[in-house]
Amino acid sequence: MAITAETGKVVQWRRWAFANLGSVLSNFGSLWFLLAPLLAAYAPRRLFKTYFDLFLRRHARRLLAVVDPYVTVDISEPGGSVHYSRYGRVTEHDNTYEEVKAYLSDTCAEEARELRAEGAPEGDGVVISMRDGQDVADEFRGATVWWTSVVRENSQGQQRAHTRQCQRLTFHQRDRRLVVDEYLPHVRRKGREILFTNRRRRLYTNNKSCDSFRYDYKAWSYIDFDHPTTFDTLALDTAKKREIIDDLDAFRSNRDFYRRAGKPWKRGYLLYGPPGTGKSTMIAAMANYLDYDIYDVELTVVKDNNDLRRLLIETTSKSIIVIEDIDCSLDLTGDRATQQRRRQQDRGNSSSRDDSNRRDSSMVTLSGLLNFIDGLWSACGGERIVVFTTNHVDKLDAALIRRGRMDMHIEMSYCSFEAFKTLAKNYLDVDEHRLFGSVDEILSRDSITPADVAECLMTAKRAGSGESSRLEIVVDELKQRVEANAKAKAEAEAKAKSEAETEAKAAERDRDDRPEE
Repeated sequence: MAITAETGKVVQWRRWAFANLGSVLSNFGSLWFLLAPLLAAYAPRRLFKTYFDLFLRRHARRLLAVVDPYVTVDISEPGGSVHYSRYGRVTEHDNTYEEVKAYLSDTCAEEARELRAEGAPEGDGVVISMRDGQDVADEFRGATVWWTSVVRENSQGQQRAHTRQCQRLTFHQRDRRLVVDEYLPHVRRKGREILFTNRRRRLYTNNKSCDSFRYDYKAWSYIDFDHPTTFDTLALDTAKKREIIDDLDAFRSNRDFYRRAGKPWKRGYLLYGPPGTGKSTMIAAMANYLDYDIYDVELTVVKDNNDLRRLLIETTSKSIIVIEDIDCSLDLTGDRATQQRRRQQDRGNSSSRDDSNRRDSSMVTLSGLLNFIDGLWSACGGERIVVFTTNHVDKLDAALIRRGRMDMHIEMSYCSFEAFKTLAKNYLDVDEHRLFGSVDEILSRDSITPADVAECLMTAKRAGSGESSRLEIVVDELKQRVEANAKAKAEAEAKAKSEAETEAKAAERDRDDRPEE
């Protein structure tokens, strides 16, 4: 009975469907008439794109790799990428494009026939690069790559108002790992070396740390370094110069050794000796020989150890970090007990004047300076030389100048006869003369600094006309310098003796005046 009722309902539904089929088809036909143009214009293309993205793109790429197995990489010149920090406007600059352009200018531009010349950022030279559309080939470990200079275009095919140059690298797919992992880093390293070599050397000095709150504060300011001194013109014994040059060559060429030995790529030099013996001139000769920048650190304007660390971080590789007269810059003597007593006295003095002086004075400590030279932060970057100069090496703390921090101790002593011959060649263009024997006798008997000898040669150059007369003037000037130095030394000794006697008498009076307990 239930089955008969269900069958009746099905038959009834079918009759209703056939009865209304015409009206449904007519309504659908009118709706299709409206939607058909839109579907014809949109649906097939959209469906094909979706199907291509989901199923065909991977197979199409594989097919394209068989037909065209070459890969391209574009290295564009940097745009005006700017962001703002809490201290103001900050511009980010990527040097990859400049490094690639320098590499191509030095290595591959000879093959290009159409070139472009641009003024060098520093100096009067020009930078030669490829014109747009030029191709050059380069080879690296058996793989051939091609460089093309192009101009970036927008999607409409028209050049942008601010066009951006681009160096396009093309290589075979099989060399992908070699190019990405080894060739491009090689190009950047060579480009950096070329850019560094072409620019002028710089002499940096640190700015006052008290200005660091300003948003435009820079830790270092610089001028172009154009000191003419070389090891050929340096007044120093030939054997000592050769020793220093060999040590510098070993340092510069042993990057892999330092890494293998687990040591930071740096080296320390301590230059010590009386005033006027050429310590600053030695630093200039080292910078000219290595083609390094110089960072001259003035410790008295460094606020504390943190600012000293910041100075170190902002130095570059291939540089010489110099602290001259380190025994006069801060209290870094070896008498730590005296330092401790002085600090206790300072803490006990509560006058406003002393508080102001302490706020203005440097708070750099011996520990901070040791970390600056040989701590963990000293390993940032590489290929750095640290140079200390002092007139009184015996006053420095032993921890500051031990081997490993100051690896090579160089005594800059009084002028020897061999150093005099170098100075005579520099100032008078004289290689040999009969009066050289008299000069040798004076220098071996008395202590005269190279600065005094150089002043004698300048006096002779201004006064004398002939070679013999000029050397006679030099001999006379040297004798006068010896007498003047002996007189000054005697007066200094007498003054020191008098001061010592005065202090002894004052101490004796204090003992006599002290009440007995």
